[in-house]
This record gives sequence, C-alpha cells and structure tokens, in this order.
Amino acid sequence: MIKNQKIRKIGGGFTMLRSIFFVISLFAAANCDQLSVLFSPKSVEFRGNSRLDSESLPDVFGAALGYSVSHPTEWDGLLIKDPFNTANGAVVIVAEGLDSFPIDGAKTYKLNGNTGSSVLSELTQKSAEHQAVSFEVDLKESSDSFTTPLGTVQPDDEEVSPQHLKPKSNKADADFLRQIAYVNGLSDLLVTSTDRIPTVHIVRVSFEALLAAHDANSPALEEANKLFVSALGELETAAEKAFDGSVIVGLVTASEGQLVRSKRQAKQEQAVEDDINLAKRYNSNYPVIFNIILWFSVVLAFSLIAISIVIGTMDPGRDSIIYRMTSTRMKKDN
Repeated sequence: MIKNQKIRKIGGGFTMLRSIFFVISLFAAANCDQLSVLFSPKSVEFRGNSRLDSESLPDVFGAALGYSVSHPTEWDGLLIKDPFNTANGAVVIVAEGLDSFPIDGAKTYKLNGNTGSSVLSELTQKSAEHQAVSFEVDLKESSDSFTTPLGTVQPDDEEVSPQHLKPKSNKADADFLRQIAYVNGLSDLLVTSTDRIPTVHIVRVSFEALLAAHDANSPALEEANKLFVSALGELETAAEKAFDGSVIVGLVTASEGQLVRSKRQAKQEQAVEDDINLAKRYNSNYPVIFNIILWFSVVLAFSLIAISIVIGTMDPGRDSIIYRMTSTRMKKDN
C-alpha cells in the first residue's frame, strides 16, 4: 500500500512537471518573434510554415539576393527557382516592441530566439561587401529628417489625420505618427528615385512607447495598427515599382527592441579588421572573366590533344600530306 502511494506521488509529480513544461512552451511560443514576407519575385519562393532561427535572417535575405550563405541551415522555407535572376533588392521593416503582427496575404514564419532585430545589420554589411549601396535607419532616433543614398526624407506631419491618436497631448502618439510619416516619405522617395537604388535598406519602427501609453484593445492602438498596415502597403508598392518587381519586402517583429544592435558594433569590428591581413576584394566581374579564361583554356587544351591524336594516327599514304612533305621522290615523280 505504501509503495502504491509512492508511485502515485511520483506519477503526480511527473504530471505536474509536464504541465509546467507545457505552459512554458506555450508562453515561449506566444512571445516569439516572426518574419512576414510581403512580396517576393518569381525567382524566389517562400513556402511552408516551419520555424526559422533568428540568427539565420541575414542568410535568408542574402541567399534571396544571390549572396553566398556563411551559415548553412536546414530551413526549407526558401526555394531559389532561378539562381541567375535573384532579387536585386530587399526592404526590411523591423517593428520593435511587437512579437507578432498579422498581415493578410503574407507568408509568416515564427522565429526561434529574440536576436533577429540585432543580426539584421549583418545584411547591410554583407551588401557593402558586394559593393552595393545600402542603409539602415532607426525612425525612433530621427528628429526632423534623415538622409539616405536616395536623398533626404522629410516627414509630412499633416498627411495623417488620426481620430483616436492624440499627437498634441500624447508624446507617444506624436512620435509614432512621425514614424509613419517617415515611412510614407520613404515610399515617395523610392518611386521618384532611379539612380543608385540601395540593394538593402532596413527601417526600424518602434511600438514600445505606444504600447506603454495605450491598452491592448484600445481604439487608439487599433488605429495605429491600421496606419502601419497602410504605410507598409504603400512601401511595398513603391519598392515593387522601384526595383521592377525584383525585390523582397519583409516585416520582422522584435519583442525585445532594446537589444544592442550589431550596427553600432560594426565600427569597432572594422577597426580591428584594418590591422589584420584580409584577402583582397575582387571586382564583381572577376568570376565572369575567370570562367571565360578557364573554359577557353580547357577547350583549347582538348582541341590541341585531339589534333595531335589525329595527326599521330594519320596513314602516311601517297595521297597524304605527310607523304608529300616527307617523300624524297616528290621531285622525281614531277
């Protein structure tokens, strides 16, 4: 009888542990970040709904742009249909303070880990290594305007007339509306600019102050979400026109927006790299020229071998050019 009671207690303990682990897993799943692909070219297909490690975000966008992948992954959500016509650009919007943001028609993937916001700066560094023009901007830290390789973006605060957000009395509302105005200004700049379109540009929008100032189900927050969706739609349309459809537009939520971004650490790493012996950076035409010379040399070598074999096995008869050039009776016959 005592043994049965001990077994029941142990079984109840295991049941409680399973319940605790189940609750923890639900909590972790509910608070994980996500990647939403709003637009992608025909040569790149995002499929399935498998989870993606947040540290692999730069490699996913980099592979879609035709860059080499430094950290191989088993994620099967990306399929490169045409490796010779990959995307020419990537527009990534980072929503800081949110763990998820549903968008109709977008392919959504859960992210393992909360470092996706910080590692995205590696994408701009990788783009710079390929001699592409890129930029990253944090709209929360912008004041009156910000400068990009496309030009200067100045927000139009009077463009949006909210009903529930109170920018005059609430600083959080005013800051968020200014960020939306920045996104709309960037959309206008993308449409009108045709020179030096950046290959990668990352735009960070902060929801942290807005979420702290309003309740989760408040009309003000619902209106903010609608404004953000509208701004995303305009940015997607502008990017599609600017890149002629060869662009990837993605949204990454970052529930821990206060993470130290690797962009600020890039300068320190660059200073260290200047002191070491790095490999030479070749021009983008180097692989093309290398392949032309390589295969031309291979064809020339095989042609020379084939000609040598034909001449070596030729029958030196009277009708042969070898006989005519080597025979001592040539002059007597004539």
